[in-house]
Amino acid sequence: MSRSQVVGAELGHTIRQVVPPELIPLFIVVTFFGGVGFVLTLFTVDYWFVDAKRGAHSLGLAIAGAGLVVALKAFFGEPRPSVDVAVIAASGFSFPSGHATMSTIAYGILAYDLRKGTRRVRFAVASVAVALIALSRVVLGVHYVRDVVAGVLFGSLFLLAAISLTKHVPRYAFWLAAAVGTVALLVSGASQDGLAIFGASAGAALTWESFDVYPGVESRREQAVLVVGVLPFLAAAGYVATKLDPPPAAVVLLTGVVTAAILAAPLVVERFD
Repeated sequence: MSRSQVVGAELGHTIRQVVPPELIPLFIVVTFFGGVGFVLTLFTVDYWFVDAKRGAHSLGLAIAGAGLVVALKAFFGEPRPSVDVAVIAASGFSFPSGHATMSTIAYGILAYDLRKGTRRVRFAVASVAVALIALSRVVLGVHYVRDVVAGVLFGSLFLLAAISLTKHVPRYAFWLAAAVGTVALLVSGASQDGLAIFGASAGAALTWESFDVYPGVESRREQAVLVVGVLPFLAAAGYVATKLDPPPAAVVLLTGVVTAAILAAPLVVERFD
């Protein structure tokens, strides 16, 4: 199927024509909040500083969701819109939108789990956030309308199934991530993204098995060490594994170390406090 024959291609073109150029920088900011890196950071912070059980469960679902995206993109193998219409750089396949899928999972689980305000209000806010992120991908020219619609649908169905399967137990969430990560590895033909998700999910699942308590960070010193000393290191390791081109074994090792370190860091800094 050529790009001109893609369902929704003309609608995407119309949307890009309607949106004023002055709003493009705003959409570049909005799209950031649907990226895998931001979502994983969000739930890492929740796990470290707010609610260890909720954060760990959400982190497991986010890793599983990223694996789902890798598997689906590799399975369908659909190209992105022409680079002539892209405002930002984007690589990999187009269908479904990873940002739409991940934001649906991330903000959906937050709306489900948080106890601030009413559930109706939480889901309304989450829906607006997901809609804006999905729209940003079309406005920025890196996805077709069909990609973001499919991403929201896949993310919603996955979230409903994952909540039912894991019952808010972090251990179940991490083993779900490991299962989906293995599928992503196989379907993608051991691509760099497939290797990264496999390593991240395996590292998280195996590390969580060694815990008998939910780690907690209490002192300000521990919090500072995690933010200033640990988080930048983990971000750098993740960047090397996913954005550069290290050997396959290094990708698996680095991403496994990153998720293992995320989970174990509160226990480590507590011992040195």
